[in-house]
Amino acid sequence: METIRINDFNNIPTLDSICATIGAFDGVHLGHQMLMKKCKNSNYKSAVITFFPDPDSILKQIDDYPLLMPIDKKEEIVKELGIDYFIIFEFNKEFSNLSKDEFINILKKLNVKELVFGYDFRFGNKGMGSIKDLEKVFKVEEIDKILIDNVRVSSTYIKELLSAGNISLANQLLGREYKITGNTFIGSQMGKTIGFPTANIDYKNYYLPKNGVYLVRVNLDGNNYFGMTNIGHNPTFN
Repeated sequence: METIRINDFNNIPTLDSICATIGAFDGVHLGHQMLMKKCKNSNYKSAVITFFPDPDSILKQIDDYPLLMPIDKKEEIVKELGIDYFIIFEFNKEFSNLSKDEFINILKKLNVKELVFGYDFRFGNKGMGSIKDLEKVFKVEEIDKILIDNVRVSSTYIKELLSAGNISLANQLLGREYKITGNTFIGSQMGKTIGFPTANIDYKNYYLPKNGVYLVRVNLDGNNYFGMTNIGHNPTFN
């Protein structure tokens, strides 16, 4: 897979003819994966077009907007799916103000021939563009909402499940166990004085599940270990 970062809208590379899907793809859940696999099965090279930073962090003006997955982990999963191009546009105010026609012209410069979208896809400034606008220029395949047990798969719903502590259903919709990756840092080191040394994780802006104590699997240097993780308060010392 080739990863392409685009920071200048006036310097768009022309690629092989591609079939693309476009979105934030937070979590790369089963619904996202279905769109990507559709691209993979087209007659063109496959491409996933996404944005960094996450559009919500810019549009809602929230620093460290909580995400299910940072861009580097998103890239890893897309690569595992066998996609040819992972295209990352820098998302900023200028990009958010692009008209629907300007956005379409960028796709034409990229040599997009076919697009795969969910049924509610919008684009361009204030979401003025719709799938009907794209159908005038590209071959478009529209995918209906994806349901598991009559529930629509979405990043927002997965976050709601994590907040409610329903990890098993969140994992089912993600298609994998929910992961948080981070470096450890030294805390008060009180745990080891009572026989329970701990590792404090810098979770950055990962979306955290409901406060509580969890059974976890930790991967360290290629080896898996079971452990216990506390999210939230520290009642023993506080």
